[in-house]
Amino acid sequence: MRTALLVAAILAGAGTIAGAVLLKPTGFERCVSIIGRDIERNASPGATLDPRDVEAEAARICSGA
Repeated sequence: MRTALLVAAILAGAGTIAGAVLLKPTGFERCVSIIGRDIERNASPGATLDPRDVEAEAARICSGA
């Protein structure tokens, strides 16, 4: 019984760590986020930007295209 509980606790801890590593933003995702905010901030007042267009443009800039 104790062994099963110990194994379950170890697996839960390992799963938590694996999830945190997988969900950590990459450099590209951070670049897209920063550039996207910059695009939105520099947009002319009153302009309505489609978030998908902003993200696509930021991804193009971050990828060097």
